[in-house]
Amino acid sequence: MQRYLEQLIEDIHKARTIVRPPSDVWEYTDMDDEGEIEDMVFAETFLYGKPQPLAQITGIKREQLPNADILSQEQAAMLTKELEALLLHYNFVSDFPESFPMAQRYPFLLTIWTNEYVELSFGEYHIEFCTYDDTQCPFPGYCSICKEVDKQMKYDEETGTFAEDVDLDWDDLILPL
Repeated sequence: MQRYLEQLIEDIHKARTIVRPPSDVWEYTDMDDEGEIEDMVFAETFLYGKPQPLAQITGIKREQLPNADILSQEQAAMLTKELEALLLHYNFVSDFPESFPMAQRYPFLLTIWTNEYVELSFGEYHIEFCTYDDTQCPFPGYCSICKEVDKQMKYDEETGTFAEDVDLDWDDLILPL
């Protein structure tokens, strides 16, 4: 197995050397403007992008990735680190709690490898594994986001403050030139 993993990691490293040209939607984007980049990531993802399997985007097929149950903790952690670096190369960020162990992340990465995403030229697309339901938390003992969301929702209910109740006047949001 170790030799196979070494060869797989070589393949992952090769996949990280591929640089594709940016899509045409970025032609007139100010790359120094973080807000504009976020807007263009949204546009590229949801307006102009064509979803394709993550395996096709990265060049690493799901079949190449061994099932988690045949890997040692060390091997799973090593492979996770490489796969997360590969995802980042293609502008994908796998969102895990910071303290969640690398070896335990590997099965989660396997579950997304056949999912379809839009390949981004710039920016970041966050792949979330959290359900935001404390009773279904995939990271028990490592994450407090579910509790924080639940706490905020209870506060909103108690105070009667809800996002849909916010009345925005767009004229107030436009800054004069």
